[in-house]
Order: sequence, then structure tokens, then C-alpha cells
Amino acid sequence: MKKIKKLVAILLALGTALSMAGCAFGQANAGANTSEEEYESLISSKQQGKTLALLGGDIYLFASNYTEKMYAKNFAVGDFKVDRYAPKAAKLTWENQRDGALYYTVKIGDDKELTDADSYVVSGTSIEIDYLYAATEYYYQIYAHYEDDEVLKSRVFNFRTADLPRTVFVEGVSNTRDLGGRLTVDGKHRIKQGMIYRGGEVDKSWSKITEEGKRVMVEELGIKTDLDLRDRITLTKSPIDASLNYVNVSAPYYVVGNGITTASYKEALITEIRTFANPDNYPIYLHCSLGRDRAGTLSFLLSALLGMNEMDIFRDYEMSFFSVNGWADASQGAGKIDELVPTAFTSLYNYIKDYGDGTMAENAELFMKNYLGITQTEIDTIREVMLEEV
Repeated sequence: MKKIKKLVAILLALGTALSMAGCAFGQANAGANTSEEEYESLISSKQQGKTLALLGGDIYLFASNYTEKMYAKNFAVGDFKVDRYAPKAAKLTWENQRDGALYYTVKIGDDKELTDADSYVVSGTSIEIDYLYAATEYYYQIYAHYEDDEVLKSRVFNFRTADLPRTVFVEGVSNTRDLGGRLTVDGKHRIKQGMIYRGGEVDKSWSKITEEGKRVMVEELGIKTDLDLRDRITLTKSPIDASLNYVNVSAPYYVVGNGITTASYKEALITEIRTFANPDNYPIYLHCSLGRDRAGTLSFLLSALLGMNEMDIFRDYEMSFFSVNGWADASQGAGKIDELVPTAFTSLYNYIKDYGDGTMAENAELFMKNYLGITQTEIDTIREVMLEEV
């Protein structure tokens, strides 16, 4: 399980400081007539067995009901001074039939044995967990700590996160989300989460990452490579963190004009794809200025190669319209934005779809090999890194 945000809670002041080292996990003295099963049943959780949606508001309505291209325009209206698809935390609540607990420890992980679980300390009977993966089964266990190092533990509970796109919140940055989480067309694989993130630029006055945003990128998301698709950039290191692998290319977008078939952009596109053929580069944050056009083009090529279905491909692209960045050029005319899906992005999709006689994934592979000279080994590596069996 990828490490998720550590929740720091203030322990109740009880006159003397509580020593965590003295509070070992395990069964407390429950009394001679109380079985372990009965003892564990004293704590119950309201989220047991439930599916939790990590999206809310308009973006939840859009993502959970998406059926056709340009569905976003039915929702993407109103105030765009803030991104409208920030994720929700998973809130876990529980009841303890035995009073007097000094504080609680919650262990949570994605395996039932909780062998690689994260631990959180809270003073009450609820907790909010950030940065969870979508479409994932999680397990958790609650420990109630009492005086004299007594510990009451619950059974192992479970919940599942909804099978929806995974957005992430990075303070100061717009239009950020995970490219993974979706099933492939054949239903045999899922695109891994926590490996490729897409979004907008991080170093402008109107879109500038904060210190907390940098911490999230490095510590929570684990970003190792900053793939900057903008042109005319003079940076030599990543604004996120100087230790990151920084790759900058002047990237193509869509097909016509400055598109993927324009000769002057060919070498840049080759560099883009080969960045993902190196397992040491992951997790990767790819971005342009808005996180919509150049980032959307590269995200599409990767999604197509990995076997994402048409609905998920278009939905991922349209999610930009729920962000500040997605509408940043609205002053150029609403028509410009309204035409991006039916013309620019659809033309890109159809170009790869019709490139050969195979599936979308096979045709994306053919384009990369025939036009870009990407090797079969490099393509196989991208798939090996990014696909997991269901």
C-alpha cells in the first residue's frame, strides 16, 4: 500500500504525557468470562462493508453518470476561481461500548492481514483518510487505549472506494489527477494508480505550488520525475523539488497545427514516450501550462497504449473542464473551449483509432513503433510497469 497522509491528532491532556512506546497492540485483560470474539465486538464501525465515493458535488455527478462526449459542458458552468473536483477524504467512524478510552490508534492497509498498514492516532471516534486509491478494498482495525497500558482492539473491518476517477489535491496547483485506476478493454488488467499524475504548471504567479503542495508531491505522491511539456522554458531543475528528475520538452498537442505528426515535434514526442519506458522514473508528474492540451495529448497516447476504453479516455480528458486551468483561456471565447472535445480531441482519438487495423492499443503501439521508432522492448516495459492483473 502506498503511504498515505499521516493524520496528526493532539492527544488528550491527562496530567502526564502518554507514552506510545508503552502501549503495545494486543488483547487487553477482558476478564475471565469474556471471550476474545466478544471483546472485539465492543467496537463497531459504521463504514463496515460500504463503498465510499471519494468525489463529491458536480464532479461526482459527471464522473458517475458519464455516457457521452461533451457531457462535461452540462456541469462545467459557474465560478471557476477554484478547482471543482478536489477529492473527499474517506471518513471512518466507530462506536465503543466501553467508556474511558484515552485515545485510539487506527491501522489501515490494502491487505486483510494489515502487514504493511499505516497507523494513525486520534483522540475521538472518527478519522479522515486522504490520498486513498479508487476501486480498492481497504482493511482497518481500531485499538482503544486505556490507563495502565490496557488496549481494546476491534475486529478487522473493510470498506471499498468507488470505481471512479482518482483526483488529487496539491495546494497551489490546478487540474491534478491520477491517470490510473481504470480497467482495460479486455477486463484483464487495471492501470496502476500512483504511477502517473497529470496536471497544470506549478511555477506561475496564478498557479504556484505552495510548500505544502511540494510536500504532498514528494512525500504523499512520491513523485520522482517532473515531465514538463511547455515550450520556451529556461528551468534546469524542477520547481517542485530540486532532487527530482527534470525533463523538459516542447510538446505537440492534438493532430493538426502543432500536432503529433508535425515533424518539428517528433523528437520531443519520442522523449516523452521514452520517459515512461524507464521504470526508475516513476512516479511521474506530467504537465503543460493548463494540464489540458499537451498533457491531454500525452495522457491519451499512454491511455490508448495501455488499453483504456473510449468512455474512460474521453472522461479523463473532459475532467479538465472542472478546473481553473481548464477554463483559463475562456476569455478567447467560449466557442474555443466548446470545440475542443468534438474537434481537436476527437480528431486525435480517431487518428490513432484508424492508424491500423487492430485494437486501439495495437494501433497506438503501431504509431509509436512506425512513426516514432519506439522499440517493442520499450513498449513492453511501459505496459509491465503500468498494468496489473485484476
